[in-house]
This record gives sequence, C-alpha cells and structure tokens, in this order.
Amino acid sequence: MKNVDIILMGKTGAGKSTLVNAIFEEELAPTGKGQAVTKENAVYSRRMKMPVDSEGSGKYGFFCCNVSLYDTVGLEIDNTITDSTLEEIKNHIENTKSQISSKDIHLVWFCVNDRSSRFEPYELELIRKLSIEYEIPFIIVLTQCFSDEEGELEQQIKANLHEVSRKRVLAKSYKSRAGTIEAYGITELLRASINDYKSLKVKILEKKIDALDQSRSDRIADIERKGKSVVENYVSAATKIGFVPGGCIPIIHGMCIKMIADLNKIAGLDLANISSEEIFADVIVGLIVTPFMVVPILSSVAATAYVQTTGDGYLKAMMSVISLSSDQELKDTDLIKKRLKEELKRFGK
Repeated sequence: MKNVDIILMGKTGAGKSTLVNAIFEEELAPTGKGQAVTKENAVYSRRMKMPVDSEGSGKYGFFCCNVSLYDTVGLEIDNTITDSTLEEIKNHIENTKSQISSKDIHLVWFCVNDRSSRFEPYELELIRKLSIEYEIPFIIVLTQCFSDEEGELEQQIKANLHEVSRKRVLAKSYKSRAGTIEAYGITELLRASINDYKSLKVKILEKKIDALDQSRSDRIADIERKGKSVVENYVSAATKIGFVPGGCIPIIHGMCIKMIADLNKIAGLDLANISSEEIFADVIVGLIVTPFMVVPILSSVAATAYVQTTGDGYLKAMMSVISLSSDQELKDTDLIKKRLKEELKRFGK
C-alpha cells in the first residue's frame, strides 16, 4: 500500500473538516459550528503512519504511506452548489481511479452528524448510486458522538443501508459544565478503512453485479410489456381491415412486416442490414396458415389470427434470444438473425 485516498462527503455541519484536522493532528481545514465554512472542495495530503494488520493476525502495526483527504462542500437539497460539488467529486473519483494501483486504498467517508434528526432520502440514494456507479466503498462516519451507544439515527441508517459499514467518532474532545468527553474513534476508523478495504470492495462489486442483473431483468420485462402492447395494436388494426377477402393478404403481410420492425425497435436490436421483410419471408410465413385468408366469410377472423400468430411467435422468439444473449452479443447482427431463425423454427414445430 502506497496511497490512501479518502473523500469526505456529507451535509453542512457534518464535521468533515474537523475530521480532517483530527486525522492529520493539525489545524489544516477551517471549521465552525454548523455553518458552511468549507467554501470549495480541497485536498489535504500528508505522509503519515497508518494502522495496518498486514498478516491478518489482529495485531496492528503501522505503515507509512501517502494520505490524501478530499474535503468537500456540504451537500444540501436543491442547492446549485451541490450539483457543482457532485460533479467535482465524480471527476476526482475518476482521476484517482486512473492513477492508483490495486494495492492502494480509495474510498468515501460519508459523514453524518449523530445529533441530526434524520437521514435524508437523498443521502441514501446518493450513497447507493455513487458506490455502485464508481465501484467505490463507502463508510458512514457518525460524527460528534458523545457516547458509544447506537442511537435512533444510526438505527435508521442501519435499517436502510445495512450493507454499508458504520463507525462512530468524536473527532475533537468536547468540554461542557459536566466535564470533558475525550475524542475517540479515529484510530478505529482508520483501521476499518484500511484493513477492511478488500472486503468492502468485494461487497460493492457484488452489489453492482446484483444491480446490473436487476436492471437487465427490468429492461427485458419492459421490452416484453411494450412488445405485447405493439402486437395488440396491430391485431386490433387487422380486425378492421380484414373484411376485404383475398385482396387483404398483401395488406396483412405489410402490417406483419411493420410490426416486426416495431418490435425490433422496442428491443433495441440493431438489424439495420437485415430488413423486416427478409425475416418475415425467411421464417414467419412458414409458421402461418395462409389459405384461410382467401375464405371471404372468415377473412376478418383469419386476418386477426394471422397477425396475432405472427406477433406472438416473433415476440416469443425475440424475448428468448434477448434473455439468452449478452449485451455484446445483441450487437452482432448475424448472430442475432441466426438465433431468431432457430427460435422461430423451434416455436413453429
């Protein structure tokens, strides 16, 4: 380990700057009582001894490394500064990721004042989104903790973000009429950040995989829902034009071809060099019983059944191909065409 890069995030008054000063044991960052003292994001760097357990024995030693603490402006709801701050934080994460090695530490301390009344929904969403999007571990640091007992706020955070590590600290000794509460929790926070880093990183990667799987499942379900709606619309249209016996076959064929094109568009299939007519001619026609189309009295019923069968058959085949193909494979036009044909033939048996 050569470098430790830690980003401090949180609302105004969360004690980020006080934490910076406690880590470096030096008054580097301006502090205040609740007001927005930090006016712009700032990086404080020092070479210092960090507590490590290199052998996993539970006996801690110290290791000299470069430590950078990125103190950020307070995050507030509906605040223009927040948008700018977040953009800078994202850029910092990206730049740091491109420069660090696999042995370096790169994480976020999300600071929350233990005396706050509640954990805001936007804070919850921000942690979930940034940690997964940038694959960066978060530790929620409850600051200004006058006791080591878990309070209401921590219970709320635990219930909503049970997978995220939490640490309680009092970065600066607090004097009152009843006496002095000595600072605590800094060494434990550093130890957790360094020695638990690998496990925290693995959890984030697992979370990202789960999120990607869920996103893919939701996307596939949405495609199927919209696809069914497209088929229903074309079936409804076929009912109205099916009263023209015999002569409506070209019209129905045209509807089926357009329906296939619409289904491909909804699915985002890149079949630009393969026309819907080709798919229809090569595969679909073999699955449809066309003679019914020339029987006048059944023309409306047959037209509807024809479009329904074509739409349902193609949608089923398309959804099967999408489900069994990776996102990269779905970009391979020839491969998708081949798989569509195989699926359609199988459904037609």
